[in-house]
Amino acid sequence: MTSFSGQAFFGRESELAAVFDVVGRVPAAGLVTVVVSGEPGIGKSSLLAETCRRLRDRGCPVAVAESDDVSRRIPYAAVATALRSVPVTGDVQAALDALDLTSTPDASWFGRSCELVARVLTGLTAQRPAALVLDDLDQVDDDSLAMLAVVLRRVTAAPLVLITAARTHHHNPGVGELLDRLERHAEVVRVELAPLSGGDVARIVETVLGTPVDDGLAHEVHQRADGNPFFAVEIARSLRELDLVAVDGNRARLTVSPSAIRLTRREAVLRRVAPLDRDTRAVARAVSIFRRVRLDQIGLLARVSSLPEDTVVDAFDGLLRAHIVVRDDDRGYRFSHALVGEALYQEIGPAQRRHLHSLISARLLDDRERGLAVDEMELAWHLAESAPPGDLRAIRVMAQAAAANRTTAPETAAALCARALELLPVAAPERAGLLASQCRALAHASRPAAAIAPGLAALDVLPPGPDRSRCAVVVLTSLFLVGRMTEALRLADAELATGNAPAALHAQRALLLVFTGRHAEALAAADRIEAMPFTSAAEGVVVFDRLAVITSMLFRHDKTVEYANRSLRSAAGQPILELQALAVGASTGALAGLVHDATWRLRRAEELRERTGGHAFRGELEMARVALDWFGGAWDACLERVGRAAAELESRQELMMLDGLRAIELEVRTWRGELDVAARLAALTPPTSPNMSRLHALAMAGYLAARGDVERARTTLVEAVDDDGMTAYSCVLLGRLIELDLAHGREEEARQTVKRLCGVAADRVAPWTRATVRRVHGLTDRDADVLREAVREAEAGGLVFEKARAQLALGVVDREAVPELLDAYALFQRLGAHGLRRQAGGRLRELGAKVPRARAKAPGVLTEAEENVARLVQQGMRNRDIAAALHYSPRTIEVYLSRIYAKLHVSSRLELARALDARA
Repeated sequence: MTSFSGQAFFGRESELAAVFDVVGRVPAAGLVTVVVSGEPGIGKSSLLAETCRRLRDRGCPVAVAESDDVSRRIPYAAVATALRSVPVTGDVQAALDALDLTSTPDASWFGRSCELVARVLTGLTAQRPAALVLDDLDQVDDDSLAMLAVVLRRVTAAPLVLITAARTHHHNPGVGELLDRLERHAEVVRVELAPLSGGDVARIVETVLGTPVDDGLAHEVHQRADGNPFFAVEIARSLRELDLVAVDGNRARLTVSPSAIRLTRREAVLRRVAPLDRDTRAVARAVSIFRRVRLDQIGLLARVSSLPEDTVVDAFDGLLRAHIVVRDDDRGYRFSHALVGEALYQEIGPAQRRHLHSLISARLLDDRERGLAVDEMELAWHLAESAPPGDLRAIRVMAQAAAANRTTAPETAAALCARALELLPVAAPERAGLLASQCRALAHASRPAAAIAPGLAALDVLPPGPDRSRCAVVVLTSLFLVGRMTEALRLADAELATGNAPAALHAQRALLLVFTGRHAEALAAADRIEAMPFTSAAEGVVVFDRLAVITSMLFRHDKTVEYANRSLRSAAGQPILELQALAVGASTGALAGLVHDATWRLRRAEELRERTGGHAFRGELEMARVALDWFGGAWDACLERVGRAAAELESRQELMMLDGLRAIELEVRTWRGELDVAARLAALTPPTSPNMSRLHALAMAGYLAARGDVERARTTLVEAVDDDGMTAYSCVLLGRLIELDLAHGREEEARQTVKRLCGVAADRVAPWTRATVRRVHGLTDRDADVLREAVREAEAGGLVFEKARAQLALGVVDREAVPELLDAYALFQRLGAHGLRRQAGGRLRELGAKVPRARAKAPGVLTEAEENVARLVQQGMRNRDIAAALHYSPRTIEVYLSRIYAKLHVSSRLELARALDARA
């Protein structure tokens, strides 16, 4: 954490202007985010402090939170601090009074809390624009980040500016996720703070020394501080205190050669406390253990520093006078700059640090035993830093804190479990429970790959019973999500062999049977499982979720919808369970092409997720969004979502979802003719799960055919379909095979495949299957009536691209289908599917119809800004990376691209790159 006060504001006028340029757009634009970044001490907090001062001078409400490594360990500390920092009245005060971020949560706690926080922020903006300011965003607790991701999405229309500061190279993935989610709905502007110029550093030195300085002194400080204002101040102070500067002719200069000065940046910080007497320095070290202290902790501070309390009082006042420690509103006192605290903390040896943390935790434990109020998370942190191996009392405190936060603050809970396990003896009976708790917390945080190891370790020692069964289901689900099917099936078989396995375990095993090709066994198991009793609402949701996926894989889509509905009913109104049922149902339906059903489930799931939390089922929801954009003809949005989601899914090793996204991207890129980009996707390792491997085969065959490798494309399709046609996507795979054969003169093979397809698909109800069957059947037999049925099926199913393909096929067969051809032409033009657009245009010309103009005669002239964006696109950069490079938001880049496309008369990134190549 850095200081919001105490340092003069120099050299950041242009950056301040950039921030207020953003603030000026807030009344019209709604929520806008500013991210100020740079190295520690570079002036981020000074910039934020000046911004806050000027905003308050304008009468704007400003809610401020500063975070550090203490508050980062306290769930929702940043949110609570920010809301307490701004005066409120009326309804806003009532909402704030109703908000309790420290209460024991129930299933709806997170949702209610998000609603109240959103109400407070909206209330702040009722009269005029308001600001939410978060210093050291990389130190904000993970659970505040999750809550803000939900809340800020709800208030995007409010005139609110979020101003944050973060270190340039932070390692907090929650920050990236928050900003990614904001970029989907609001503008995010980045302001990077570079080192100050020599002139600005000279002004800082003059302020510290109280006199003008000569060029040699200013240059030396600038060089040693690397243009960092915090270190410039500390180095200037140290030079003065060491009598290494003198005033000559009203101008300060060095009294020694620069080569004789041994003063690094860290030494300059420690020089701040060097002149203090021994007792005051000891108290400063003790404060570095607390990082933030209250006046009612002076007695504890005395115990930690091993000094009489009156001595500590005097020393503490001395730290305040020296501006080493500053008042932090009602939160106590802290160091004026985090770098001071860090330097003092590192100066204490590791053994002494541990001893001091132990003193604090012992006092807090005593207070708790005497019935006094104690912050459980503060206690858990000090115990984590000091408890020796085998300290069962410390382990129990951390376990209790983890259990209390597992659902609403899963990242915090998982970290506490991990530390408790480090302290626990290997053979301790508590280990099983801690491992299971850690596994469940990581699963709640959508980190299935990380959840597997502690879950398997827990199963090694957990006795039979409900706890073991719950843990086993979580482990099996996690193995499934990362694609370790064979291992998961072995585990499921072993768990069922113990007897008395719950229905959820049976359902998980049945799903694994489908994914390992044992279809008949899976269907038989599904019929038995449906009649089993459930021990809880959660088990009912799990069971029917699995049955929905099983039936979707085996083309029983009427049962898929039925089971998805029964899963939702099993949730019995519990928000977390409803979210699970909706998310799984949405992704299952979307991948099957059940557009309308998946759309309403996704919409409800997103609304519910905002109320219940930002952790769970991210992969399922992203998969549903991408698939629906693909089928719905929103291909630009589809590709943007893939770009945002792929990195996150890969980092969490949700490989099945990642494979699905890449298959869809390969399909879209191929239809757009972006074969160079598609080639990189085609070169990736093929998926291993049966559903995603066949979706990938569909896209891969299209890509190979577009490259002219017809035989490999045909082989890919033939090998992807099993003999009985029961594999996932078998109908659309056969449909593509038929179209490929028709396009290359293999009419007899196509007719034989049509007969097979019609037999396989006789009882299939999914619109995607029915539209595909009728399209290829109508094309083969040149039957316009069947093709019109294909158009109707696709339209009724919400399959926008499939409808246009059926219209194109109809136009090839029926000379009267000019209106349908025109519709298809317009859609292909909008999607960037220019191969199909040219086919439609050619057929229109054959029929004597006027072809809509796809492009004008002469391209327009790009502005300098548009040229910069276009050249970065040409280099292969994604919108998000371009936005970061040019300090724009991704939304702004999208606007620029729409203008560029219109001016250059192109409709895809590939065409843009080619147009620029031609101009070079």
